[in-house]
Formats: sequence, structure tokens, C-alpha cells
Amino acid sequence: MTLTKKIGAFGLATAIATGVLAIGQGVWQPMVIANLRFHPEIPWAAPAMAVVLAALLLYLSGRGPPKGASETRRRLLRWNRMPWPTFFLAVGAGVLGLAAFGGFWIVVSDLVHIPAGIQPKLTGVPLVTILSFLLMGSLAAPLSEEAAFRGYAMGILEKAWGNGLAVIVGSSVLFAAAHVLQGLDPTKLSLYFTAGLLFAAIAYLTNSLYAVMVVHSLGDMLGFTVLWPHDQTPHAMGFGDPMFAPSLAALAIFTPLAILAFRKLAKVAQPLRAARTERPLMPSPATV
Repeated sequence: MTLTKKIGAFGLATAIATGVLAIGQGVWQPMVIANLRFHPEIPWAAPAMAVVLAALLLYLSGRGPPKGASETRRRLLRWNRMPWPTFFLAVGAGVLGLAAFGGFWIVVSDLVHIPAGIQPKLTGVPLVTILSFLLMGSLAAPLSEEAAFRGYAMGILEKAWGNGLAVIVGSSVLFAAAHVLQGLDPTKLSLYFTAGLLFAAIAYLTNSLYAVMVVHSLGDMLGFTVLWPHDQTPHAMGFGDPMFAPSLAALAIFTPLAILAFRKLAKVAQPLRAARTERPLMPSPATV
């Protein structure tokens, strides 16, 4: 494939990923604002968003018209089943990667100042509504972002580029670029790029979004409860921050463990991936 066509594929992947995000992220954030303004005592935004997400994933996975494009949509979404042992191995590798990434984020933020992201004011909002925002926020972003970047965008790039490493890097560039609304800080964008590499590796090795959606949701929970509050709270830099030393230790311990887990995942998932390239994976009782 010529360079022009490869660049065109990147543009197509960008456009489609943006469209998917517009439905996922673009709907959820206005819903949160509306719920805070109208009847904040009733957590109505979360169930409404659950309906939107379900409809989005059903369509992207092949349901609905046009029927002739159903199989293409399913393949692009990587809506593929996998054996339970592979699923748990992929999630485990991802969790180890998240532990290392969490340490990396705090270490970097203690060495280079990272501007805090904009968070909604929740003063006076009932706890049940806040918890519904936390739960759905940990689902809406991961599910829509995985469908956009590790599903459709990676599928388009993989078909056009072929090279697995290039596909992982390319989709991670798009993932980082999608977070520019949180600020143009190069350090923060590089952290999102790193997270994109982690998620893309899981999706590419397993040729499925099932495990990476779980890992991404756990990653957002980590962000909501630890990483982003850390950035928003005034703290000393370097070893003056009580979280710096534990985070440095987590980075040193979990990085090699994550690498070993991903090497094992690459070996275990290879036959499964090779089989899927030849024919669609058929459901079986031993798959998830």
C-alpha cells in the first residue's frame, strides 16, 4: 500500500473514532451537567447513558442496518470471544500494567508539574448521584474509547498498515490526541499515550475488546480515586510528597511483572489470533 493510502487510512480511522466518541463521550458529559442542574437528587443520567451505550455497542458489533455491513462492523470492533484462561491472563497483565502506570503517573507528576484537569463541582450533590457518576464514568469513557480506538481505528490501521507495532502506536497517538480537551500539556498527553500503548497491546494480542474494556474501566477508577485527585491537591514535589516513594517502588516492581505477563499473553493468544485471521471465532461454552 502506498504512503498516500496509509495516510488516508489514518485520516479515516481518526474520523470514525471521532464519530464514535461523539456518541459516547459527547452524550455522557452533557448528561452529567444536566443531571447536576435538574433533579440532582435523582441519579437519572447513569441509567439513561447505559441505554445509549448498549445501543451504540449493539450497532457497532453488527446489529441493525445495513445488514450487509454487519460482519465488517463486528470484525472492526474486535467483538471476539476468547477462552476464559486467556481472558483472565489478559486482565491480569493489564492490572499489573495499571499498577506500574499509576506509579509512573505520580512519579512524573512529582517531577514535572501536571495541570489539574477540570472536574465538575459536586458540593451538595447526594452521595448516590456522585456514586452513579463514578460508576458510569468508569464505563462510558472506557467502552466508547475502546470501541473507537482499539476497535474501529485499530481495525482500519491494521488492514492498511499491517505492522502490529505501528498499529499500536498509531492508535495510541489518536487516543492521546482525543484528550487535548483536558489541556495541551505535553507531559499529560504523553501519559495518555502511554496508557494507550497498554490498552492497545491487550486488544492487539487478544484480538478482542472484552478484556481491555475491563482493564480500561479499572484504569479510570484508578484515575478518579487516586491519580486525578493527587494532581488537584497541592503537594510537595519529589520525595517531599508522601506518595512519591511508594509510587516509585510500584513502578520498579510492577513494570517487570507486567512485561513478563504480556510476554506470556502474547504466546498464549497467538494460536487464537492466527485462527481468527482465517475464520470468524465461533462461540463455545468454554469462551467468554
